[in-house]
Amino acid sequence: MSKDYVAIGKKISAAKMRHGLCNTKIWTTWSGMRQRCLNPNNKRWASYGGRGIKICSRWNTFEYFLCDVGMPPSERHQLDRINNDGDYEPGNVRWATPKEQANNHRSNVNLSHGGQTLTLTQWAERIGMRPQTLWARIYRNGWSVERALSEPKR
Repeated sequence: MSKDYVAIGKKISAAKMRHGLCNTKIWTTWSGMRQRCLNPNNKRWASYGGRGIKICSRWNTFEYFLCDVGMPPSERHQLDRINNDGDYEPGNVRWATPKEQANNHRSNVNLSHGGQTLTLTQWAERIGMRPQTLWARIYRNGWSVERALSEPKR
């Protein structure tokens, strides 16, 4: 990333130390990531630090985190790990919209068809069907993924 991010990070960090400002999106994201992974008293620790998710040592310093990740494109974007079983580290994080992040949960049902793997919700959206209908076709009615995705709605 550019030197500008490091300069911005140092300004934000210095301001926070001097004035105790803790309400910028990037700072609260960094702080929240650290809390989830490092603080066993955090209510979400079991899903992060408790299951072995770590933060690369470079990101112990806010300025380096900012330099590597950059500013979020909008207030709606959230930090997302591309591989949910991977650590918070360069190459495994991105800024994602809530919809993108919802499609990247461990609990999602992934379906493979035609050489492509998407979540059940993504497939349903692609073929113009409600996710509940697609789920029922496969898991309640016992249809194959191919049939469930290709047979028209009644």
